[in-house]
Amino acid sequence: MPSALAMFPLSTVLVPGATLRLHIFEERYKAMIGECIAGLGSFGVVLDRAGRETGPDLDPFDIGTAAEICEVSHLDGGRLFIVTRGTRRFRVERLLQREPYIEAVVEYLDEPVGDAGVAVDLRNRVEEQFKDYLRALLSTTDPLLDSLELPDDTAASSYLIADAMHVEPAVKQRLLEADSATVRLSDELATLAAETERLRTVNERRRTDPMQAVAAPFDVRFSRN
Repeated sequence: MPSALAMFPLSTVLVPGATLRLHIFEERYKAMIGECIAGLGSFGVVLDRAGRETGPDLDPFDIGTAAEICEVSHLDGGRLFIVTRGTRRFRVERLLQREPYIEAVVEYLDEPVGDAGVAVDLRNRVEEQFKDYLRALLSTTDPLLDSLELPDDTAASSYLIADAMHVEPAVKQRLLEADSATVRLSDELATLAAETERLRTVNERRRTDPMQAVAAPFDVRFSRN
């Protein structure tokens, strides 16, 4: 059933089950979040096509994720620091307003798994590829990674992978928009393989040439509340 939802365009993608921390300082978003807190409501997180978060020309994608507010810290000047959790995907059906913040009518999306047999096989293959990716990302051979297990729920597994990968927002948006968990896992399997190979090449260059500048890999997250 269509619902009205306030929108927060960002340069990042939120997926269901993931945690997102936000510093709220713009007046319009202080008002928006204040209304959400007062009404115990959610707001929508959408990726801006140009990666902007401010300005009059925001152009968000149509598919985003509703965010529930889990923690609120009140700062000086009415600023807020909030911790949110992604809940449900939605598609924007029509805009209601653009000022002072975007509000739209949205349709919440189902989470189809796809072919159950294919999904289970893909989940297992992605789990192993994810471990290889983390070894390359963290430049480690830590045996504790061998004990890492994805959730039994196929959709939850696909979103955990999407959240944990250090890739461009456009890639995460593509994963968010996938028609089913099976499609998402298939995309992730290919993306993880390519990223693992790229990271291993970078790591090898770093070992042979210590002067090579390599971006530090952080903030890998696995937990789901």
